[in-house]
Amino acid sequence: MSPINLLQNRALTPAETRGQTATVGEPTAANNDREIFLAGNWYATKTVDGGTTWAAVNPDTSFPADAGGFCCDQVVAYDPANNLLFWLLQYARDAKRGNLLRLAVKRGGTLGDNTWYWWDFRPETTNPAWAGTWFDYPDLELGDSFLYLTTNNFSGETFVRSVVFRLPLQTLADRGHLSYRYFASTQSFSLRCVRGARDTMYFASHGAGSQVRVFSWPEAAPSPSVHDVNVSVWNAGLYSAPGPDGTNWLARCDERITGAWIANGTIGLAWTANRRGPRPFPHVRVVEIDAASMLATADRDIWSRNYAYAYPNGAANDAGKIGITLFRGGAQINPGHVVGAFDETSGSWQLMATRNGTNGPTDNKWGDYLTCRRHAPDGQTWLATGYTLQGGGQPTNVEPRLVRFSA
Repeated sequence: MSPINLLQNRALTPAETRGQTATVGEPTAANNDREIFLAGNWYATKTVDGGTTWAAVNPDTSFPADAGGFCCDQVVAYDPANNLLFWLLQYARDAKRGNLLRLAVKRGGTLGDNTWYWWDFRPETTNPAWAGTWFDYPDLELGDSFLYLTTNNFSGETFVRSVVFRLPLQTLADRGHLSYRYFASTQSFSLRCVRGARDTMYFASHGAGSQVRVFSWPEAAPSPSVHDVNVSVWNAGLYSAPGPDGTNWLARCDERITGAWIANGTIGLAWTANRRGPRPFPHVRVVEIDAASMLATADRDIWSRNYAYAYPNGAANDAGKIGITLFRGGAQINPGHVVGAFDETSGSWQLMATRNGTNGPTDNKWGDYLTCRRHAPDGQTWLATGYTLQGGGQPTNVEPRLVRFSA
């Protein structure tokens, strides 16, 4: 019997997603007890009864039109301390003004209505020198007093900087005038904030060679400090893990950090590494770093001789145990979804498949991220997202999935 218990393992139907699924799926979810909000790249859906019934939400029409209209990437998060639900949406570029990120906020317990309050973040209003650029690949994480919004910034198709906005939670709760600080780096691509931060936020990206660059930003400080941390050697490059039908679901994959968390003074960073040595497939690299000394203390990689693992995201529960969501696939199996947790006693990951796919994507495209969060309010179990292809390799064959699990 697996030590992973699937308490809920729910597939979403086309009616519940308005049929707006895509092989670049990128599902995200957050909950406030029985209220659950889930979004993918082009759809959103909600439930107020714990997941028994769902009502589709249209991101295209939920807010006034702006920029080039709603585009794609979405992230949702819930802050139990302030009882706030956050919905972050990325808008498309227009010919004149670039694009914007829209952060919508509502009180927990009100998901049954469609009333949100929102703020817009544009490159040129963040910094006039950024006019003509656009934001992409946003994310949200929480600290004690601030919400952290991260995004990449591009000029045309060229990366120019990664940005971390620090937004006061009290102002968001009060729906007040939003005064904030931000940090920008032209050297660090796709900065990823840790899940589970308190009075110091940590965020990271890859550094030179076998290093990760970790930033620490105390909430009482105006700006972060930086630390370059040596980690064991790993490979990047062109990723490939064709399945039985020959489609390469990892054709879009890259090495950016997709999972980050902190628990008991230890930072965890996770990303997709390429095959190396005795590891014949791409796999998930997990590095642990002591937050006090900024030294790497352990590798907790997830790999197999039979197929690839990719696109990890994780979180600590209230006991400090790490839960994770990720995909597996290649060789004899099609892309499928997996959840699990790290067992300190055995020093290994305990994993369980939630759904095996029947096909790979005919367009050789897959999503860049998943979500795994501690369940609110119990704090001991996790809420995770995933998806598979069922009955074909087209966007209409995508089956999004919400999973609640324990270990």
